[in-house]
Amino acid sequence: MKKYGLSLIFSLAFIINLLGQQIEPKGKFLQDSMAIGEPVKYSLSIRYPANFQVLMPDSLYDYAPFEYTSKKFFPTKSDSIQSFDSVVYILTSFEIDKVQNLKLPVFIVEGNDSTAVYAKMDSIYLQEQIQAVSDTLQMKTDAIITRLDKDFNYPYLIAFLIALGIIILLVIIIFGKKLRKKWQVWRLNKRHKKFRISFESKLTAVGEMPVGKIEKLLYTWKKHAEFISKSPYAKLTSKEINQMKQNEELYENLKSIDRTIYSSKGRENATEAFQFLLSYADVILEERIKAIADGK
Repeated sequence: MKKYGLSLIFSLAFIINLLGQQIEPKGKFLQDSMAIGEPVKYSLSIRYPANFQVLMPDSLYDYAPFEYTSKKFFPTKSDSIQSFDSVVYILTSFEIDKVQNLKLPVFIVEGNDSTAVYAKMDSIYLQEQIQAVSDTLQMKTDAIITRLDKDFNYPYLIAFLIALGIIILLVIIIFGKKLRKKWQVWRLNKRHKKFRISFESKLTAVGEMPVGKIEKLLYTWKKHAEFISKSPYAKLTSKEINQMKQNEELYENLKSIDRTIYSSKGRENATEAFQFLLSYADVILEERIKAIADGK
């Protein structure tokens, strides 16, 4: 009880000190009228002793009947005796009262307590956007009323769908084979382009690759060759690939890579061998595209 009694005494002393120093915040609208929802500016300023701590309302304060939008602070101006603070609030209102009032406080902080000191009430007028309707206006009674047909025209819809289906069927019959070929070629070219970028980026490091990665790189080439050619490259040995393709240069480069994998010899030639395989993948792709064009 003593603690609360002392707090009350200090608070009363502080308020008396405020009143003695005549701290009077000034608040006013910076315009005379407004429209509903239109932003309006409200200025709040206070001059107070330099040793006081003063707080202005923030976005959490209740500005009813207005709604808070934003604010602009101005730097505190001080001398050895007094300080001056000011802020301009941007507010909006959606109330329809013709005259709307507002008064805002400033908070004088003393220890853990604060005292609200209010500015005088200021008013702003609401502009009427819609003029009053004259009582002399009369409704026109001789207008012709036309009944609208709300029924949906299903026969036209069915006829349109049948026609559309016939057109799609004709396109498939006439152009379907060509479209399928173009789709296949586009898909092959896209896959091959992606493979080339990935495969070529790894060739500069072949000389430092462990044997396991070189073997994996060869298998990657075989899988891609199998995809673009429809031939089982990934399941065949170098000798079996040579029997299938009958290309001596291809066979020599495959054997060079095999020597690197199984005996760790000829590593210096492995990079050139893989570069040949990359070029030969282009040949396989061209052969496959030609076969597609020939309907095979």
